[in-house]
Amino acid sequence: MRSKSLPVLLAMALSLSQAPIAFGQSTSSDWRAVQQIKTDAKLIVKQKDGKEIKGRMIEANDTTLTIDRNGKPFSIARTDVRQIYVTTGKAEKGKWSAIGAGIGAGAGTGIGAIKYSPDSDDSGIYVTMGLLIGTGVGAVSGLLFGQSKRSRELVYSGN
Repeated sequence: MRSKSLPVLLAMALSLSQAPIAFGQSTSSDWRAVQQIKTDAKLIVKQKDGKEIKGRMIEANDTTLTIDRNGKPFSIARTDVRQIYVTTGKAEKGKWSAIGAGIGAGAGTGIGAIKYSPDSDDSGIYVTMGLLIGTGVGAVSGLLFGQSKRSRELVYSGN
């Protein structure tokens, strides 16, 4: 009985975890949604040729989207646009990197302390190496997590 219900529960959990993604984005193929984006909003434009362009909104008319890209206006033809995302939020890489380093240092030191044995001459290195490795892994993990704190909202999806 248990072995048959586990796959069903896993499939249900997986489908429920994807529901916010499927229902949360309001995909629109209406260009008017692009024209209503506020000036200076952060945009990510995916073109039909696969290129991704980041910039801030300047204006959108019936045929062209103009964004500020590195301080210079950059125009993209409407026919070349596949998707437009508006990004919100701020990446807090430093904050989360420090938190991750602290957690990693504690975990690494704890693991090293478990391996420590007063009967062995070389076992003192476990605590030090656990601290160093844990701090590094934790800092990188926190950095990646902090970088992902921005959210993207799909505003336009053209064919």
